Amino acid sequence: MAVKRILAGDVVAALHGLEAAQAALAEFTARFSKRSFGDTQNLPVVSLKEHAETPLGTLLSQTLGFAPSLSAVRRIAQQNGLRLISETKGEQHTTQLTEPSVQQTLAAVLAEAGIIDGADLYLKAGRKIARINR
Repeated sequence: MAVKRILAGDVVAALHGLEAAQAALAEFTARFSKRSFGDTQNLPVVSLKEHAETPLGTLLSQTLGFAPSLSAVRRIAQQNGLRLISETKGEQHTTQLTEPSVQQTLAAVLAEAGIIDGADLYLKAGRKIARINR
């Protein structure tokens, strides 16, 4: 794994410059090694104000394009791949979302999960992650 990181860093630095290579390494470390999403830069963003009344399945399939259809979102939920993540001061709390959550609005899902004010929120469907802005 260490050799792959070095090789990837060299390739990115050669093609895009040293700053881009350092940014890519920091993003990779935040997203996959530390599993902290607060430091990541390239996540899609969903506005809670704009999508509060949007059903979660519609949000994931049509707005974000994380799944090709509503039934695909349901399958992700059935396979325990649908999660709401809140980060506060580097600590994560994960709420697994079930199949009935797919029909609920984003605001209802957040209210049911009991999210703390001030926490950074993320929606994860399989391996895809989106930031929720309040």
